[in-house]
Amino acid sequence: MKKTISNSSLVAEVNTNGGYIDSLKLGDKLIFFPKVMVKIGDELKVRGGMHVCAPNFSADKIFNKLPSHGFCRDRDWKIEDSNDSAIRLSLSIEGEGDYEDVLFKLSYELVEKSLFATVKIENNSSSDKIIAPAFHPYFYANHDDFVIDDIQINKDDLPNSIYSKSNSQGFRANGNHIMVKGITNVNEFVFWTDFKGDYICVEPTYNSIAFSDKNKQTYKLGPGNEFELKIEIKILD
Repeated sequence: MKKTISNSSLVAEVNTNGGYIDSLKLGDKLIFFPKVMVKIGDELKVRGGMHVCAPNFSADKIFNKLPSHGFCRDRDWKIEDSNDSAIRLSLSIEGEGDYEDVLFKLSYELVEKSLFATVKIENNSSSDKIIAPAFHPYFYANHDDFVIDDIQINKDDLPNSIYSKSNSQGFRANGNHIMVKGITNVNEFVFWTDFKGDYICVEPTYNSIAFSDKNKQTYKLGPGNEFELKIEIKILD
């Protein structure tokens, strides 16, 4: 099921399949690369839009059970509430391995030229749960014109990911100056593309690849506790 939210500046199409934002536009101008299937080798893979990575970002080398970027983007979400410019969704997981009795919630809200996105994770079990969530937006970008504020990068390194310890990150793409700001529990950005389309990912994370790198710590969410990761994506000009 798809639901469109909008205000006087932005339009976003939200998909309950995966909790994705399939597209984000400023008027008629693309901010996100629209979600499509792209052939990578012999496989068709989803590219575009924005999805949540939960409970983990990237590969799982702790349990060796979780899919890369978690299972939440592959599940159906339920609309809890919505209005013209905002929507709240929930995903109740039962029997999902080590994350049984964990509740995942998503909210998206448009305010002026900003998209606010929040993932909340509630541990309703009797044991600790480890998490390291993120958001994974695909920004519409000409690779030649893409510039990250205050950081010099070698774009040839993008397919292997570039990491930057920060809670906010600005960049320019296709004539847009965009700021991705971590409001709660964002401490590292990941920049990535496979150059298979006009997109570059600027990903706000909690400790990025903590599930696959023992030098990065996951977050231990205790029984009865809640974790929130919230971001703002703002078009500056």
